[in-house]
Amino acid sequence: MFFLFLRLPLFNNNILEDYFPLIFSNLLVILFFLFFQNSRKKADIAYQNHIARLEARSLRAQMNPHFIFNALNSLQSIMILKGERESNRYIGMLSKLLRFTLEMSTKESITLKEEIDYLEAYLELQKIRLNAKLKYTVRIAEEFKSTAHNYFIPPMLIQPIIENAIIHVISPLKQKIGCIDLSINKSDDYVKVRVEDNGIGLKASKELKKNKEKVHKLYATQILRERIDIFNYLKKKDIKFILKPKLLDNRITGTEAQIEIPILQSI
Repeated sequence: MFFLFLRLPLFNNNILEDYFPLIFSNLLVILFFLFFQNSRKKADIAYQNHIARLEARSLRAQMNPHFIFNALNSLQSIMILKGERESNRYIGMLSKLLRFTLEMSTKESITLKEEIDYLEAYLELQKIRLNAKLKYTVRIAEEFKSTAHNYFIPPMLIQPIIENAIIHVISPLKQKIGCIDLSINKSDDYVKVRVEDNGIGLKASKELKKNKEKVHKLYATQILRERIDIFNYLKKKDIKFILKPKLLDNRITGTEAQIEIPILQSI
């Protein structure tokens, strides 16, 4: 039997000494590259978040002229049809709402109580405009009635839903009084809002718009959806929004909108 013996050369310490500077410098380059990539990624994310916040602020600001435009159009009709007394009443409530709107558009969050007060003032204003052909109910969960001022939510997410319900599906009603039912409940860390109406329905509203030369565009809904997209991009908790026909015995009896708004802070 034969055995083959290989004599391996002893490790030469001089080789390590010769190549150590090269190895060390390469490691430094790799670490610097990884650090630079990580820093750049963080900078890109911070920049994207900054842009998203600016867009969100811009969209909130867009609600101001949109709201003012609709309110002034209504004022013109009231002055022509209802006279000085009702016009003065409308102007008084409108000035209050305009102040609310301007204040809200500059804030990242408001208390739930501020939002509820704003919605009730808006509904009362619309009731004046429609000559009492609008009834509304606001139902608030018991746990919110005394603590609504302790919960903070993003501003002006519910008003556009109510506005669209009144303008597009309730105003066209001819032979019955329009009804808005607003309910506000708590579900875990969310404020769960439902807006129901007895209007002509989404499908009939779209058909009605097709037959009109001048159409009131759904700016409020468009802005609302864009704001929701940006909020969901920036935050870990998503806003959920659903708009669907309200059915009774397979018959459309109005529209139902649901929005779940994350509670940003509670005190």
